[in-house]
Amino acid sequence: MPTRTSNIYLLRQRVIESSKRSSKFLIGSKLTESGVLDRAVLNRQIEEILDGLEDKPTLAPLMEQGLNNLMQSLNDGDVPSTAKHVCALLNLELDDLRKAALLSLMVRLAGKRKFDPVASYILKNRHVFVTTRS
Repeated sequence: MPTRTSNIYLLRQRVIESSKRSSKFLIGSKLTESGVLDRAVLNRQIEEILDGLEDKPTLAPLMEQGLNNLMQSLNDGDVPSTAKHVCALLNLELDDLRKAALLSLMVRLAGKRKFDPVASYILKNRHVFVTTRS
């Protein structure tokens, strides 16, 4: 059975391979791509998160521990605890693009089927998870 670390390593490899496109924009630059998320940009952000953010080195251990906690509670089937880990990770001091990348990373690690109940739980209990930011 693969460990969480090996899952993260395999995901990192897939992200690296898929981020070789040269686009610099989050939204496609052609009219036919309007409103389409540029996966290469998202994947480069995920790659930076997995490698440890150079501009925010103190976040790397927090993110790694948070992802490990998230996967542990998800594997235990504890949806409320997993939801708390998701929200804690998304409350880290990151820009919106990195938060989107982090959310995408969480879904990729968990798998859509396992993540859907967590997302549903967060939506149903959003009054609990909404925090004020200064």
